[in-house]
This record gives sequence, C-alpha cells and structure tokens, in this order.
Amino acid sequence: MSSILNPAVPAWLNLFRRAPVVDDTTRAWIRDVHAWAMAQQDDLRPLDQAHLVMPIREHFPAQVQSPHEAAVATFTAIRRHAGLEAVPMRLVPAGDGTRFPAIPSEAEPLVLEYDPFLWTNRQALVAQLARDLAGWWMYTRARPAPAQEGNEAHVAELVAVWMGFGIFLANTAFISRVGGCGKCAGPAIDRSASLGRPEIAYALACFCRDRKIAPGEARSFLEPPLKGLFRQALRLV
Repeated sequence: MSSILNPAVPAWLNLFRRAPVVDDTTRAWIRDVHAWAMAQQDDLRPLDQAHLVMPIREHFPAQVQSPHEAAVATFTAIRRHAGLEAVPMRLVPAGDGTRFPAIPSEAEPLVLEYDPFLWTNRQALVAQLARDLAGWWMYTRARPAPAQEGNEAHVAELVAVWMGFGIFLANTAFISRVGGCGKCAGPAIDRSASLGRPEIAYALACFCRDRKIAPGEARSFLEPPLKGLFRQALRLV
C-alpha cells in the first residue's frame, strides 16, 4: 500500500506568487473606516444615497472661462452630488484661509480653498475639493475614525470615495509633480495625494459592490494603468 504525502511548498516558489494588490491589514483598516463612517452619519448623510460620479458633461455641465469659474462650478456640482447643498459654504483661492466650523451657518460658513493651477486638470480639481469636503465631514464627527491620528488625509480620501468620487481620486493619485520639467518650468497640475492607487482602487471596488454598481461603469473611466489594479481589487472584496 502506498501513500501520497502533501509536502510543504518550497519557499522559493513563493517568489513567483503574486502578492495581493492591497495587503490584509490595510484591507481590514479600510473596511473598519467604512463601518465607522456609516455609523457616524447624523442629519448630514452623504453616504446613504451616494452614486458613482463620473467625468461626464451630465455630472459637471458648466462651461467655464477662468480658474475661479472652474473651481466654483466644480464645487457646486460636488456639493450637489454629495447631497450637501444646504450646508453654507464658500470657496476661496489658496492662501485666503480655510474655516471648519462644526455647524456652518450663513454667518460662519464652511470655507475651503482651491488650487488655481488645478483648473487645467478638472479631475484633480474634483478630487481635491471632494477630499477637502470629506475632510470637514470627518473632523465634525462625534468620534474619530480608526487610526485617524496622523492619517487624517487618508481617511478623508476614503470618505470621498464613499461619497462617490472614487474615479477622480484614483485617476489623480499621484505624489510626483507633472508639467514642471526644468526646461519649461510649468506649474504642477496634480493634487497632493495620500493614499496610493491600489488602496483607492480597493475602496472603489468596495463602493461598487456595496452600492450594487456594475464594475464596468467605473472601470471604463479609469486610466489604463488602473484598470488592472481595479480588476485585482475586485477579487478581494
């Protein structure tokens, strides 16, 4: 009589195994932050009816002629998509100063800044404003998100994904400077990102699953390098 043993896989074979696009610890944290966000909604409930916001004319219809017009029109559309139109807010150029009142009013509105250079990159402008709006919402919750201290910008980006703006955050998740070569000395047109593309792709995949959105709707608007990441992320949700 013979027996067949199942020997342990040689360690060297692990070199050929593809690591998950997002590790287990990070995925667990992202899910914990999502559970926190859903539990922290009060009279402002931007996550309940969130839909997938896309870079199409129907979602951002305004025609603009200047950086300020672009920022104001974009911010107006973001507020509408997030269901926060009733919150008194004002948008000012970078350097004028932000104000984050716990309960905005006409006398003391929420004031956010925008980077005028981003008007030539509408997706980056949307991502920056959506993240900052999500940041205000995060800071005014009754209790902080899991591991929020020192990771405030990361949490804000996740909340912005769950508000529906994941396509924009994913497509503009760069840390490096674009359009600023030494020869032309052009301005930077990318936003400052905190989460990497894999983490945002995973959060976007979770959003599509939770909101019962066909993944193809999001994937069709992602930049080519992101499409593969998004497919891998979908296998983990």
